[in-house]
Amino acid sequence: MKRSYIPQPRSHFLRITCECGNVQEVFSHATTNVVCRVCGKTLAEPSGGIAKIYGSVIEVLD
Repeated sequence: MKRSYIPQPRSHFLRITCECGNVQEVFSHATTNVVCRVCGKTLAEPSGGIAKIYGSVIEVLD
C-alpha cells in the first residue's frame, strides 16, 4: 500500500506589531515593501524568498 504525500505550503500570514503599537497582517513571502499604516515605518521588505521582518511577530496565522 503506497501512501500519498500531500505537500504543505511553506508560506503563511504573520500578525506583526509595529513600534507604534499598530497590529498588521503580513504575508511571509511578501514581494513588495510593507509599511505601517499609522507611522509609515517599514515592517517587511522582499529578500528573494522569505521577506525580512522588521516588526515583532505576535502569531502565525493558518
